[in-house]
Amino acid sequence: MDTIREHSCVPGRDADRSGTLLRTLRGILVLTALTVAFSACLPLGERESVWGFGGASDDTFTLEVENRNYNSARLFAHWNGQRQRIGSVGGNQTESFTLDWRTRDFRVEVDFLAGGGFISDPISVNRGDNLIFRIPARAR
Repeated sequence: MDTIREHSCVPGRDADRSGTLLRTLRGILVLTALTVAFSACLPLGERESVWGFGGASDDTFTLEVENRNYNSARLFAHWNGQRQRIGSVGGNQTESFTLDWRTRDFRVEVDFLAGGGFISDPISVNRGDNLIFRIPARAR
């Protein structure tokens, strides 16, 4: 007696499995890439940098001030030895200012209303720049 074996083959079923596997692997790779890219943008501990960069208009630039200190602060721009009032930012607040560009060498003076303050290191600024200035939490 001959043994007859039946094998049902549904066309496309194996192709659907490999397509599903390929889509799953592709999704995992995309998710991994996004996770790595996002984690690279996260701050590392309490390390505080005072400058960040980004883009504004022709003869101006944008200065965003993140005050991580609990004291309110008055802000002044220093251009080649000249001092110009920018504005103020409250404690633990962020404010944006649009400034006219004068020269490349720029400093920010922070004058805390409660007393004390500091002047930043110089930074080279270009027309259209978008700068982020962070006042450290422990600044005095």
